[in-house]
Formats: sequence, C-alpha cells, structure tokens
Amino acid sequence: MHSPHRTPPELLKTLAELRGRIRRYVLIEGFALTIAVLGGVFWLSLIVDHLWFRVSRLELPYWFRAAFDVSVAGLFGFLLVSLIGLRVLRGFRAKALALVLERRFPELNDRLVTAVELAENGDDSAKNPLAAAMLRQTIADAVEATRKLDLTSVFDRKPLQRAVTAAAVLIASIGGLAVASNSTIQTWKSSFLDLNDEYWNREYGLTVRVVAQPGDLIREFDNQFIKHPRGADLTLLMEVDEGRKVPERVQLSYRLANGRGSGTVLCSKIGERQFRHSLSGLLDDVEFHIYGGDFVNREPYRVQIVEPPQLDEIDLACFYPAYTGMKAPDSTPDKPLRDVVPVRGTQVELPNETDFLLRATSNKPIVRVRMQFGDHELMFARRGEEVSAEHILRDEQGEVLRVDHPASQAAASWLSSDGLQIGVPFVLSPAETDAARERIAALQTKLGPPFTIAPESNLRIYLEDVDGILTAEPARVTISGIVDKAPVVETRLRGIGTSITRKATIPVLGRIVDDYGLADVRFQFRVNDQENWARRDLEAGLPQAGERTLDAVREFTLQRNDDEEFERFDVVPLDLSLNQQLTLTVVAEDRDNLNGPHVTLGERYSFKVVSNEELTSLLYQRELNLRSQFERVIVETKDTQQDLIRHRARVAERKRLNEELADKETTPETAEEVRKKLTEINLAVTACAERSLHQVRKNANETASVEQAFRDIREELVNNKLHTPQTLERIDDRIVKPLQSLSTSDYPAVDESLGLFRLANERGNDPTATIDQSVELLAGMIARMETVLAEMEKLKDFRKLGEELKELIEAQEALLDRTKKEQKKQFLKKNLGF
Repeated sequence: MHSPHRTPPELLKTLAELRGRIRRYVLIEGFALTIAVLGGVFWLSLIVDHLWFRVSRLELPYWFRAAFDVSVAGLFGFLLVSLIGLRVLRGFRAKALALVLERRFPELNDRLVTAVELAENGDDSAKNPLAAAMLRQTIADAVEATRKLDLTSVFDRKPLQRAVTAAAVLIASIGGLAVASNSTIQTWKSSFLDLNDEYWNREYGLTVRVVAQPGDLIREFDNQFIKHPRGADLTLLMEVDEGRKVPERVQLSYRLANGRGSGTVLCSKIGERQFRHSLSGLLDDVEFHIYGGDFVNREPYRVQIVEPPQLDEIDLACFYPAYTGMKAPDSTPDKPLRDVVPVRGTQVELPNETDFLLRATSNKPIVRVRMQFGDHELMFARRGEEVSAEHILRDEQGEVLRVDHPASQAAASWLSSDGLQIGVPFVLSPAETDAARERIAALQTKLGPPFTIAPESNLRIYLEDVDGILTAEPARVTISGIVDKAPVVETRLRGIGTSITRKATIPVLGRIVDDYGLADVRFQFRVNDQENWARRDLEAGLPQAGERTLDAVREFTLQRNDDEEFERFDVVPLDLSLNQQLTLTVVAEDRDNLNGPHVTLGERYSFKVVSNEELTSLLYQRELNLRSQFERVIVETKDTQQDLIRHRARVAERKRLNEELADKETTPETAEEVRKKLTEINLAVTACAERSLHQVRKNANETASVEQAFRDIREELVNNKLHTPQTLERIDDRIVKPLQSLSTSDYPAVDESLGLFRLANERGNDPTATIDQSVELLAGMIARMETVLAEMEKLKDFRKLGEELKELIEAQEALLDRTKKEQKKQFLKKNLGF
C-alpha cells in the first residue's frame, strides 16, 4: 500500500536544483583541477628538460620521455575518472540532499528531513487523525521554509575558486610562454609529443671524422661506428658545421673497453674551424663523447679495434733467363715449373731478366691493393665480382706521364675472390738492350703480361681490407738484380819466357770462371801492331752437348789432356820472322744473350821472336846468374858450419867454467868474473843456434828457387825446340835431381839437428852432441852442393861453346851483309856510272 503522503512538488524541485548545482560544482572543479595538474606537469617536464640539457647538453632519453608521456596520459585519465566521472555520475538520494539543507539551514528544524522520510517510507501514524494532521502541517511548513532558502550558500566557493584560479594561471602562463617564446613550446612539443631524438636548436655543431694513415685520409663514421687498426694512433678530427658557432674549446671524453681506463682531454684547435686529438697506440675498443659549446653527441661514438691488414707470407715464383741455366729442381723441358723463392726479411736477389710472379698471403680479406715500384704505381681492387685496375707511370718529378687500365680478366686474377691471395706478374730488368725489351714484350704469364721492375727497386705494397682499414706502413721488398758478370780469366805461362823461337810452343795454364756459364773459350793473338785479333781454338775446348750439359760449364780449366795440365799455343803455323812481336791472350765469352754476351780478355803476353842462338845466349845468362846464386848459398852454408864449430869450443869453455864455479875453493871475486863470462857465452851460443836455423832455412828456400829455375830453363829449352837428349840428361840427373835431394833430404835433416841444438841449449843441457851432428850433416851437404856446382860449371863450358858459336855466326852474317853491300855498290858504279 502506497504511502498516503507524497513529497510535495515544491520540495522535489528544491532538491533537484540542489542536485544540479552539486554536479556543476563537481564538474567545474574537476576540470579545473585536471587542467591545473596538467599545467603543472607541463612546467615540470619543461624544467627537467632544461636542467638536463644544461647539465649534460643532451636531449632527455627517449625512454624517459616516452615513459613520461605514458604516465601523463595515465594521470589524465585517472583525474578525469576520479575528479569528474565518478563524482558527476554519483547518485544523490533525497534524504541526503535534505540532510545537506538541514545542516546548512538549522531553521528547518528537521522538518525537511521528516517530510522526505514520510514521503519515502510512509507512517502508520497516518491512521490516527491527529497525527496525520500534524504531519501534513509539518510538510506544509517545510515547503514554506524551502521557498526562502538560498541554495547558493550551501557550497564552499574557495576550493572551486582555487582550482579555477590555478588552472587559469597555468593556462595563462603557458599561453604567455607560447607568445613570448614559441620556440620553447616547439622544442617541448618535439621532445614530449613528437618524441624526436634531437629537438634542441643548438648554436654549436661538430662533425667528427677519423684521420687515417697513410696520407691523412679522412674516414667517416657509419652510424657513429668505425673500425680501427690495433696499435695505430686514433686521430679524431672535429670540424664545426657550416653556419654554427665555433666553440672556445672542445673536450673529448672517452672510455676504454674492459675497464682499461678513461679520461677527458682538451682537443687542439687546428685552423679556424677544426679541432684534433690523437689517442696513441690504441689496443682496446673505445667509446667517446665530444663536447663543444652546447653540442654533445647523444649516442657515443664507438671505435672497434681490429687487426690491421698485413702480408703473412711473400714468395717469388721464378722463371730464370735461359742463359743462367737455373730452374726449379723438379722442372723438366716438357713440364717447366717456376722456382719458388721465399722472401725472408725485406730483400731478395734474383738474376736480371727473371720473370716472376709475386705471390702474397694476407691475414684477412683484402679489397684494394696499391703497389709502388720506381716510377710506377699499380692499383687494383675487387669487391665481389666488380674488378678495377689502374697502372700509372710518372716522371722523376712525380708528374703523371701515362695511365693504363689493364684488362679486367688479368686484373681479376691478381686478387683472389676471398681476398686472401695476391699474385702479380713482374719481370726484373733494366730494359737497356733491344734483346731484353723484345723478350719483355713477348712474355706472357697465367696472370697476364708482366710489369717491368728495375733492379734495386723498393717495392711498397699498401693494403685496404674489408673493414676499410689501410696499412699505416707498407710491406717493403727490395728486389736486387744479380748482374751477369763477365767471365774471370786467370792464366799464367809455364816454361816460356818473353823471347821465343819460331818453332816454339807456348804452354798456358789457367782457370776460367763464369757465374752462369761459358759459351766460348779461345786463344786470340796478333802479330806486331795488327789492329784486329786473330782467333785460334783450344785443343781441348768447352764440352759439347752430349758430353755434359753446357749449362753446368761455369768453371773451365785449360788442360790439353790428362798428362798436360795446360794448353799449348803452337807458333810454327804463324811462320813468324825474327824480331817480330807476338801478343797472346785467352778470351772467354759467357752465355748472356740478353744483356751480353760479356767478353773477358785474360792477361796479355808479349813475345819476341829470336834466333835459336840468341835464346840460347839468354838462357846462358840466366844459368850464370843461378850459378852465382848457388855459389853464394854454398858460401853461406860453410859460414854456418864454421860458426857452429867456433861455438862448440865455447860450449866446452862453458862446461869448464861451470865446474870452476862449483869448486868450493873459488874466491868470490873469481866467481863473479866466471858468472859474467858464463852469461856472455850463453848469449853467444843462443844467438848461434837462432842464427844457424835462420840461415839454413833461408838457404833451403834459395836452393829450392834455384832448382825451380833450372826446371824452367829445361822446359823453356823443350818448348823452344832447343833441347837435346844430352842437355836434358845433364840438367835432370846432374843438377835438378841433386838439388831436389838437397831440398827434400839434406836441409830437413840439418834443420832438425839445429832444432835439437837450440832445444838442448834452452833447457840447459849439453848441446855438444847436436852441434857435432849438425857440423857433420853440413859437411856432407856442402860436398854434394859442390858436386852440383861443378856440374853447373861444366854446363857453363858447354853453353860457352854455344855462345862462341853464336858470335861466330853473327860475325859471318855481318861479313856476308857487308859483302852484299859492296857488291851492290860496285854493280851500280860499273853499270850506272856512280
């Protein structure tokens, strides 16, 4: 059953108006507070951004700004819900509204609440007429009272005013900032709304690059990352951007990897708009920031340390010129192989005109190679299938004379596809002869035509790897050329003098050596002052193909046969006349057909053609000199013998003095005098021993030289066809062999005996026996020497007869010449009248 008491419309209207006013208040206050909070957040973010930039000169981190935006969005939603949504949508019961009015207006005296409750709940007292009348009166009074209420006074205006004022102030401040400094608003927008990485409008700007060696090459960072060779100096170049201010100073702040160190340094100013700094010998990865004015790089520059490119191994695969006879051990005519010469150190030697492939292995993939040698520069690169090459020739001043572009097919073979192998063809040549140049032009290798490199050239190889790293120092190889030297001819004559007969044969001993091989060895001669030399082949010349490989003939000995260790030049075929001059030499020619051949003339020997008698006379004079020399040797030997005999007596005297000194009855004065005599004798005996040894050895050498001289005379007689069996028998058996016996038997025995004499004397022993032995040996040797001298005297008589015969012949020839002249004179007088 419904309550009989309904809420009067007047009360409902009042409560509805109060409900509306509450919702408007809450809505305005909620919006104002939300705007105030957002405005505060704006200023907070602006202040934080400026403070961060002032401290670090960097934009706020992206993550921070993104998180900030998400937080603000969340805060905004929270404020909308909590300050506006929940409060506006909240339900308001009539009783609650009535209680609000009762509390604000005490004069209602609970009548409004009573009326609302009765209307909502009803009341059993309505059955009682009196009670019902009272309730109606109460409601009527409540209605009357609400008509006089000022609902505006229900609200506390201060919180709303504060919220609205705060919101207005913040909106006005932001608006004023937008009018006064729109760039600040735009910066904030770029930072927090657009979330740009860089949003500050800086006055300073720097671009950072790396200065790489060699040649101060500029390398750019790739997304602030670059690779750098281990151990090399990292030189950073900071350049002020165009249109930006130049900072007073630029700082570099770096940190090495693995906690190996860090630091901050000032960079040096170079010029007007550049700064530079070097980190020496960098071994670890490094990160760094650059500070200059309001500039700093947001993300650190990163430098990764990598191994620099280098050549681990270099060798030269060689084909030597044919004239050298050099080749690889396993090479055959059907399958020629290159001889591999490893390069150890920085220098290698090859014969000139060697065609070789320079092969090298790198420690990492290479994309570009630059080679410099002499006036040439060769550059080639390979990136994938793309190949490029350039060959530059410069003059002495470095000016470019010619630029060639080698064929791409050949250039592609110079650098392997993996970038680890390098191979370039060369020929080592001074290119001074037409033959050498023609050979170079015709050469072809599996890597294309070779480049000519001059001997002693310093080959420099620069590398660039896949990381863009250049070699700071090039690999250097000096390729020295071994010049084919002219043959060395060493000759001497044997058993012949400068005067020869027309029937002479001239023995020539010698050895000819060439570094790579001989092509020809021969005699050359000329008569008198002829301009041209005549040729005569050797009796036993160079071996022919089939006997032994010609390439192996690098040393040749002049040897006619196994019995004659010399070559003979026969004079008879020349049919020379008396007094003509013959000049003879040995000539050698090598096999160098590119820069040669090289020809060497040995020592020149000049001979005068004389008669048999004149040569016999010359030999006779030499024999006289030898006889005089040998006579002197005999005299000196006899002097040595007499010296030993004299000092034997002094040895005996020394023995007597020693006995006297040992006698106890000898007075001190006498003893002193004896000691002086002993000292004198000791010195004399010692000197005799040394003198005798020296003299005997000197005489032994002189005797040997006399022996050799007679051998030479014997050979000269034979070589000039002046010998007879009797002459040779007298020289061999009666002079040479006895002299040889003296040198090999007598002199060594005497020398040994004198040595024992000296040894005994030095040890203080009695040398009498050794002196007697030496005197006896010398006596026997002197007797044999005098026998030889007597034979020399007989030979002198024989030669004297020859000399007298020569004089007789010369006198006869002179008489014949005078007779011819007189006959010619008489003939002219008789027939011509004068």
